[in-house]
Amino acid sequence: MSTSISSTKLIRIGVIGLGLIAEYHIRSLYTISGVSIAAISDVDSNRLQLLGKQLQLPAAKQYPHYEALIRDPEVDAILSLTPNDVHFDIIRIALEEHKAVLAEKPLTLTWQEADQLKKLYTANPVPFLVHYKHRYGAAFQYAKQLLDEHKLGNIYNIQFRYLMDAFSPYRQHPYTWRHNSAKAGSGVVGDTASHIVDLARFLVGEFKSVAALLHTITPERPDLATGLPVKVDVEDFASFHGIVGDNTVGTFITHKNAIGKRHDIEVDIYGELGALHASLNNRENIRIVLRDPEHPDAEYETWAVPAIYDHTAYEDFVKLARGESVDRAPLFEDGYKNQWVLEKILQSWRENGRLVEV
Repeated sequence: MSTSISSTKLIRIGVIGLGLIAEYHIRSLYTISGVSIAAISDVDSNRLQLLGKQLQLPAAKQYPHYEALIRDPEVDAILSLTPNDVHFDIIRIALEEHKAVLAEKPLTLTWQEADQLKKLYTANPVPFLVHYKHRYGAAFQYAKQLLDEHKLGNIYNIQFRYLMDAFSPYRQHPYTWRHNSAKAGSGVVGDTASHIVDLARFLVGEFKSVAALLHTITPERPDLATGLPVKVDVEDFASFHGIVGDNTVGTFITHKNAIGKRHDIEVDIYGELGALHASLNNRENIRIVLRDPEHPDAEYETWAVPAIYDHTAYEDFVKLARGESVDRAPLFEDGYKNQWVLEKILQSWRENGRLVEV
């Protein structure tokens, strides 16, 4: 079956996983012309009926199990928004059905699952985008352009901080699947570190080595139903460093216990000719300083981010589903390589934080 879809044909999307974030994804998809939500799936029957009513979908297009949705011939493409433990099976069936896939990160629960999918995907490739949505941050896209133009010369060091306060102890955030290793595979490593791993790969290249320190700040969280404490068996703090790209030292820190940081990714890039600072929360500007023998005391300047970077992962996914190519998009191979880096971060910590080759 061909995966190339006419640019005039409606793209019928099936959404799997109807947690609160699904409403954001659905609204975003409806901003793109030529897209419809054709079917939905969730194990929660109440949630399924509620969203089905809002989307005016018939009962026959409200699936309690994702396999029936994926195999529905009236669904062209799959949006997967589930916990990590079913990513593998959803993608496997989508590959069998030759359906386009927009997959949440991380690609799979484990590296072994990712490696199995690689074999299946290579034998039967489909339009596939992994939702590393922060790659689409306008300031990061502009930073990529400037690095490609060698504005900073050779890059010595890149530093990422992905911080938020959602899990800060004072918030008493309840226990969820993200705190369960059987469901999530890891804590912030798969959840937030995967994003800055993708950004580092996007900006400066592949990881060559990594060493990690992982920690659990809040070892118990209250059960939403009973209020009783439940043991957290994943990390909620991660820091790691290593060599990325052409001998660039990368340093990374991420956690959700950062009071005062609602949600931000910041990157500082240091090269032989200058330095650059970009932030997820500042789409309009970057800060950059360029120095040379004629300007040894140059200070940081604010440069406006060009409007050309105002695009989204959803737009790129629809283009891919229609058979178009998109240079900036995080594709299956990006998800696969990202999963390998995550595996090495976890391996490093299991081996007392030693530096391991990637």
